[in-house]
Amino acid sequence: MTANRIMRRLAAICIGLVALIAAASPGRAQIERLAGRFVGVAEAEGMVIDLRAERGRLVGTFTDSNGLSAPVEARMEGSAAEAMLTFPARKVRIRFFPEGLGLRLISIPLDESGQPLIDDIHILAFVPEGTRMPELPAGYTPPSYRVRVVDPDSFLVSYPFWPPEAVAFGYESIEPRYRPMFALFPHVLGDILWKLCSSSYRPAVLGEALRGQGVTCDSVLAAFRRILTRGRFDAWKAAVEKEAAILLPALRCARGYVVRPEICQPAARAIADRAVAMNSVAAVLGRF
Repeated sequence: MTANRIMRRLAAICIGLVALIAAASPGRAQIERLAGRFVGVAEAEGMVIDLRAERGRLVGTFTDSNGLSAPVEARMEGSAAEAMLTFPARKVRIRFFPEGLGLRLISIPLDESGQPLIDDIHILAFVPEGTRMPELPAGYTPPSYRVRVVDPDSFLVSYPFWPPEAVAFGYESIEPRYRPMFALFPHVLGDILWKLCSSSYRPAVLGEALRGQGVTCDSVLAAFRRILTRGRFDAWKAAVEKEAAILLPALRCARGYVVRPEICQPAARAIADRAVAMNSVAAVLGRF
C-alpha cells in the first residue's frame, strides 16, 4: 500500500470520526459517562486516563506507556471530548468518546508547526480500572493499517482486541477466498459485523459481510445495545468463542499452515456441516 493511500485512508478515518462524534449534543450524563479512571488495553497497555467532571468539562491526567504524564482539560465536542496533551518532547491532540464498557481514544501527534502526523495516528481502547480482561491469546498480532494481506487465522485470534477501524482494515485485507468461511459461523460473523458497523471507515467488504445475513448495520448495532442492556454480553462472547474454536483450525488448514489429517479432516467436515446448516446472523442475534 502506498504512503499516499495510507494517508488518504487514515485521513478518512479522522474525518469520519469527527462527523460521527459531532452528531450528538453533549449533556451532563455524557460528561459523567466519560469521567473515571480508565486503563488502556492491547496497544494502549500501560496507558491511563484519569478524569473527573468539572463545570461542564473533563479534567485530569493522561499517562502514556512510558510513565510520562500530561494534564487533561477536555471540552465536549458533540458526544466526544477533545483535549491537547503537552509532553516534554511533543504535543498530542486527543479525542475520546464512550464505546461499550469503556472509551475509544484517537491520538493525533502534532509536528513542530502544529500539523497532524498522519502516519502516527492511533485509535486506542480503554476500559474502567478493575475490569477483568482476558490475556492476549497465542497468535495475537497487533492491528496494522499498512499490511496488504492479513492471514485469516491471525485476524480471527486478534480482532476481538482491536478497535473497530482496525477490524475494518483487517477484514478487507483478508484474501477474498477465505472470507466466505467466516460467513458460515454466524456468531463470529455477527461479532465482526458489530465492529465493522461501529467503524467510521466502512470498507467495501462490509456489504459482502452483510449479504444474506438478514441484518443491516442499524439492526446489528441495535441488537448489541440490547445484548449489553440485558446483561447478555458474556453469553454472547461465549457463543462466539465456541464457534471460533471450530473455525480457527479450518482456516489454518485451508491456507496450508496446518496439514495434519487428524486436524484437517475434522475441520473439513465441520465446514461442510456449517455449509448446509443455513444459519444466519439475524437468527443468532435474535436469541440474545
